[in-house]
Amino acid sequence: MTAPYHLYGVPASYYTAKARAFLRKQGLPFEERSSAHPEFGTVIFPAIGRMFLPALQAPDGTIIQDSDAIIAWLERHAALKRSATPPGPVQAVVSHLFNLFGSEGLTRMAMHYRWSVLERQDSFIAAGFIHGLAPESPPAEAEAFARPMMDKLAGYLPALGVSEASLPRIEAAYDALLDALAAHFRRHPCLFGAWPSLGDYGLYGPLFAHLGRDPLPAFHMKQRAPGVFRWTERVGAPNLDIPEYPSYPHEAFLPDDEIPDTLLAIGEVAAGEMIPEVPDQVAGFNAWAAGQPVAPGEPILDKPHRRAVGTVETAYQGVAFKAGVSPYRIYLLQKLQDAFDVLEDASKARAQAWFDAAGLSPLLDARPVHRVSRKDNLEVWAG
Repeated sequence: MTAPYHLYGVPASYYTAKARAFLRKQGLPFEERSSAHPEFGTVIFPAIGRMFLPALQAPDGTIIQDSDAIIAWLERHAALKRSATPPGPVQAVVSHLFNLFGSEGLTRMAMHYRWSVLERQDSFIAAGFIHGLAPESPPAEAEAFARPMMDKLAGYLPALGVSEASLPRIEAAYDALLDALAAHFRRHPCLFGAWPSLGDYGLYGPLFAHLGRDPLPAFHMKQRAPGVFRWTERVGAPNLDIPEYPSYPHEAFLPDDEIPDTLLAIGEVAAGEMIPEVPDQVAGFNAWAAGQPVAPGEPILDKPHRRAVGTVETAYQGVAFKAGVSPYRIYLLQKLQDAFDVLEDASKARAQAWFDAAGLSPLLDARPVHRVSRKDNLEVWAG
């Protein structure tokens, strides 16, 4: 390699965190650039057609947008220290589950703790947005750039199920998640051993960029579950970073397709965050897709910047709300289902039993009638 990768993102970005951690852990040379960098406007945006972060430009000029796509591309094309896919087939399925949970199922929690309490951490949040939009502008001008974007993102809270009725449930779920993760990390450095899996990177996005970095939730994490904060440091470090596990016997993934018992409590929190919303979204997607001219390889959404194909009635822990129906969420769900479908019988029975015990079986049962793929950094109808 004669030139480093260029990662376009910002420190406050949920999904940039995931791609950045993978690059660091693999020891791949990269330069991070914000969306204010001139080449984002002249090279990256024209190639991807939407103002989404992160985007990666490889040394050969290839441009990949989306944290999952970046990791998948690097897994195929880069010289890695070790894959993020655990060797055990059931481990791989559960890893996909935690990637889905972190990438999509924790958005409500992460956005609540950024925007519902903005008045108590406003200067820090504003600085993060200025970083990505106008870092070299005079302060008043920079703030004028940042505020409309901040207001837009704060306006997404109702569509995520954040309301006065749901706030106590969201905050109780954050505590339950911290407790479950802390119990696991007392015994293991990462989800499946000492090396981060795809599931670790999925969880890292919200647990670092929002919940482990924004002042209020980060303080709560450090006080209630310091081991979880240490895990965020570990996943983002370029080395193994496990000094507090001097007798830990594994330098990579646990052998024999082991699923630690401590993961079940984390799965139960995931069920509370994603059920019934994700199955309801699949049903909404299926109803919408039934009336569409499905053409393999063609974009699902009519404009690149759009994320949803409509809304569906659902609920968060008994509190009703309208959720957007996201083709990208369907795409990640398919990855989980595909990993489950190829299991041999004995492994499939083990995986099914784990999902049943966690209350997550609806994620295996909710099947889209049309598959979603990605081409040219867009969600498209699969062949």
